[in-house]
Amino acid sequence: MSRDSAESHRSFIGKHKLNDLTLLVDKKGKIAKLYGADHRLLPLSRRVYIIIDKKMNAVYKKDMGFDLLPNQTETLLGEIGRNIK
Repeated sequence: MSRDSAESHRSFIGKHKLNDLTLLVDKKGKIAKLYGADHRLLPLSRRVYIIIDKKMNAVYKKDMGFDLLPNQTETLLGEIGRNIK
């Protein structure tokens, strides 16, 4: 999830040929709040990477604060490959 636009998500999916992947748009930060990723003062979210399977189980979670996950695309695609069947 991110507060990025749906168009930004579509561009990312197209760029990486991730047609079977769904990315959540969370413009108002409601989902970020549910997962404890919201910033209590500013209208932004911490970088918490969460992969949720089809049964709605969180199979991967990494809280990076405001830092980027090293090699984020490669790392997340690897985790998706390991955790999503």
